[in-house]
Amino acid sequence: MIELLHGADAFAVAERVHATRAAFAAEDAMAELNASVLDGARLTVPELRAAADALPFMGGRRLVVVRGLVGRCSARSGEKNKERRTALANALLAYLPHIPPTTDLVLVEGELDTDNPVAGWLRSAAGRASPADGEANPVVARAFDPPSPERLPAWITARAVGRGGAFAPAAASALAAALAPDGPADLWRVDSEVEKLLTWAGERRVEADDVARLVAPIDTENVYRLIEAIAERDGPAAATLLHTFLSSGEEPISLLSKIARQFHQLAHVRALMDGGVPSAEHARAVGVPPFVARKLATQARRFSAPFLDAALKRLLDIDVGIKTGRTVAVTALDLFVAGVCGTGAAARTR
Repeated sequence: MIELLHGADAFAVAERVHATRAAFAAEDAMAELNASVLDGARLTVPELRAAADALPFMGGRRLVVVRGLVGRCSARSGEKNKERRTALANALLAYLPHIPPTTDLVLVEGELDTDNPVAGWLRSAAGRASPADGEANPVVARAFDPPSPERLPAWITARAVGRGGAFAPAAASALAAALAPDGPADLWRVDSEVEKLLTWAGERRVEADDVARLVAPIDTENVYRLIEAIAERDGPAAATLLHTFLSSGEEPISLLSKIARQFHQLAHVRALMDGGVPSAEHARAVGVPPFVARKLATQARRFSAPFLDAALKRLLDIDVGIKTGRTVAVTALDLFVAGVCGTGAAARTR
């Protein structure tokens, strides 16, 4: 089976990947030898073929998880060199229909552009009742969108129930207001706070007073200040703000998520501005309130599109490095700030 997992809800995508790997490990005694996780940012199709075509070792199936490969086939957010992008897309379109039936290939992506030919083929194949002639495996495509601020209290309530606890409606609303004051929430942070509050409450349900006592509201203004310091290449100010977050108990992976979300929004607004889209349409296109869109537009003017692309690729590398244990989170964040504020290669892309 080929499974495409994509969308803006990275938390739900990560949970789905974890569940798939856990189920595979439970079914296959040789799962450690029959599973591969590949970084699609640099993967070639021959390397993918080598991993996916290998026969299972003393088992019935192989599991291959690839992050960020399909997204490289988009013109706006993928490979900038058209020839390399087209060659990659054509190679994938030629190979994917012939993935061996003994291999489960999981393609993990963020948001995918509508012009992505490989994503288009995967969605089309997923819509068929059975594989077409010449296709060895069925295809499943699942899109994950994060809950809107209005739906976040219901999401919190459901997470609590899934953990065997309960939230009062006012508590769910208070937690949503504290952690998503002006846009999409960091669901890793929300889930962590749900677990903390359930542990505190014990056998009773979580009340609004518990949220007020235990949860520090997100200071979104400091996130904007951090990005502004980066825009001004003010390394000392950016480093100070970074460590203000960390010293207040912010988890590095959560802070990375905030920074990455901000840069994604800036890149989106920058693309809208460069494309001549009226500012009145920015809020709807990006999915944020109008006052947030105005702040984003002000900051986006301070960055070039190549700088934002380079920053996003670096943030993706850091995310993969942290999650695979190759990178020390705090050190990586320090180096990111130093790189974009300093005189190195990252800064010269501006």
